Amino acid sequence: MSLETGVVDELFARRFDEGLTPGLVYAVVRDGELVHTGAFGSVDLDGTTPPGVDSVFRIASMSKSFTAAALLLLRDRGLVDLDETVAQYVPELVDQPPYSADSPAVTLRLLLTMAAGLPTDDPWGDRQESLSYDAFGTFLDGGFATGREPGTGFEYANLGYALLGRVIENVTGGDTAEGANRRFVEAELLAPLGMTSSAYDPGDRADRVPGHVKRSDGWHEVAPVPPGAFSAMGGLHSSVTDLARWVGGFTAAFRPGRDGHPLSKASRREMQQLHRVAGVEGRLAVWGAEPGLGAVATGYGYGLMVDHDARLGQIVHHSGGYPGYGSRMVWHPATGLGVVTLSNGTYAGAYEQAMTATRLLVRQVLDGQGTARWSAPVRGLRDRLDEALEHAVERLRTFDTEGEEVFADPARFADNVPLDVPDAERRVQLREARAKVGLPLDRPVGASWSRAMAHALVVVPAERGRYDVEVLLSPEAEPRLQALRATAVPDAPEALVALARETLAGDTAEAGVLRALGTPELVPAPVMCDGEGTAELLVSAGPTWWKLVVADGATTLAPHPTSAYERLEYLAAMLLG
Repeated sequence: MSLETGVVDELFARRFDEGLTPGLVYAVVRDGELVHTGAFGSVDLDGTTPPGVDSVFRIASMSKSFTAAALLLLRDRGLVDLDETVAQYVPELVDQPPYSADSPAVTLRLLLTMAAGLPTDDPWGDRQESLSYDAFGTFLDGGFATGREPGTGFEYANLGYALLGRVIENVTGGDTAEGANRRFVEAELLAPLGMTSSAYDPGDRADRVPGHVKRSDGWHEVAPVPPGAFSAMGGLHSSVTDLARWVGGFTAAFRPGRDGHPLSKASRREMQQLHRVAGVEGRLAVWGAEPGLGAVATGYGYGLMVDHDARLGQIVHHSGGYPGYGSRMVWHPATGLGVVTLSNGTYAGAYEQAMTATRLLVRQVLDGQGTARWSAPVRGLRDRLDEALEHAVERLRTFDTEGEEVFADPARFADNVPLDVPDAERRVQLREARAKVGLPLDRPVGASWSRAMAHALVVVPAERGRYDVEVLLSPEAEPRLQALRATAVPDAPEALVALARETLAGDTAEAGVLRALGTPELVPAPVMCDGEGTAELLVSAGPTWWKLVVADGATTLAPHPTSAYERLEYLAAMLLG
């Protein structure tokens, strides 16, 4: 589908208008390809040359993903062990005292995931960039501060990635360890990927963009900083075009087929997993670019930040801030969409804008998939699930509850099914369900929703209501149904729906809060109902979902947890037709 990118341009235009950077460039990428680009301002102070997608900026801490990828290349070649102590590769650390007497040793994996107990060192780390190999060794001989037990929490530390760079230098450098990390990244990652604009020292390239800092008397150009021992944490220079290729390598890791990347797909997927939780954030936005209620768990992978969003799934990203520059790359592995932006003002990247733009574009794609979007995330078992749903619904429609036929035939149902629900009990359940809603209508099974890889829920219309049919497949080589649940939900009597509407228009505190969030929208088809005096109905109000229960002439109204939102959105779409 085509993307509406006007909102992206507006986000970056507003950011530039804040006057925090002389120039910025951005691009929407999809599976490594530039699909939309834009730029504002200038690469220098004369204001005549706008930055372009091939302009070369320092990308600062986005460099950490390259260091992590280089380390995994060495791991995959059997040259390092991520669970080995750092001191095995950096001799200066042999005498570094532990945090406490019973502290575990700091390993490469703990450094990769920002869990080594090192304190945050922005902006100190930025000023160590040009340390020589020997000077860094002298620093390490003197020891450094730690703030907590290794392996017990997340804290962002540049020093940790400088140490990983030194590991790479010591493993690959031989007699010339100075700069070996940079040489390894350029030869083993940048060159094979054709990232010709990327380098730790871009020299006098005509397309190199100088950094700038804003002082009380205006903008000043920042002198270039030569690479050194801390380049592993923030020393790489690159362009939007090259970074689109880098991002494409990560989204390709979730696609089938070979792609020629020097790092295996398994290792690229490993980099994008949330290995260390940093925090959980709840969000409520009633208006603005992205209204909604949700929650995001954020943490660190290997050289990458990873978000698990309650509504959009996995989002991977990293920003970069440095004297003279600001940058960010964000992508959504499931859709392949992402945004890259580079700026030439000190710590002035369009950080929030890149994330918001990505989220808005992902929502466009998901909304464009219609009801099919709920089935899309389950790929490996999708065909099996669809087949199981079709068979389950057909079984519910045609099974003779008064006959002798076995319900759970072994060809389709796993061995546990007749043990968990014997045929006699299943017949009783089916007779009771049919008494409530009749038979499932004879029509194709529609879109389903999955909460797990082998699970699917589908809404099936019936004569006097519907069935909510859930299946769960077994982990056998030829998966069979290990569970089948069919919940009969009768249509709600009009009197219950009318009472629900009165509640929403009433003057209770709950109804007032709900209306403050947005105009209440009642889904008249119930989530659950006994067909007589009790029903649970679904209500949306702005970005929130609420449960309205009518029972014995009384009503209760309460918000749903955000963890239920995806299922509720599916149900609402199915029930409203």
